[in-house]
Amino acid sequence: MKETETDIATPEQLLQTLEAQLAAQRSQHAKSGRNRAIILVAGILFIVVAASGALLVLDQMLMDMRPGDRPSTSASTQSNGK
Repeated sequence: MKETETDIATPEQLLQTLEAQLAAQRSQHAKSGRNRAIILVAGILFIVVAASGALLVLDQMLMDMRPGDRPSTSASTQSNGK
């Protein structure tokens, strides 16, 4: 039976391999950080726009509820006319 020779890496080779792996992880982390920032800004912008829209709708509903701005109805004109 033949003995298989194992490649024993030197400490310098292990260090180079480790540095290459760390560089790859840093580049992936930087990309995900940019994506995270874009998602965060888009989320905040969506919340601000949705809140503005809700305030506009609420303001319109409140304007519709004001008694002075309502047009006179037929029931109120009949009671006032008598």
